Amino acid sequence: MHRVTAVATGGLDALPHNGAVITLLSICGLSHRQAYLDIAVVAVVVPLISLVLLITLGSLVGPF
Repeated sequence: MHRVTAVATGGLDALPHNGAVITLLSICGLSHRQAYLDIAVVAVVVPLISLVLLITLGSLVGPF
């Protein structure tokens, strides 16, 4: 259960006011508008796909 919860909350660190996002954008010299899609894919879409995969495997195989 802890693994599923940890993966499920992985996308919460992609909010625009997060310090890591602001630091990344300032180092790269990008605005939120320019990098929004890239950050959304890396920080929201990929964790959601891995969460679905983890729940599916957990349902098929059982606890591991």
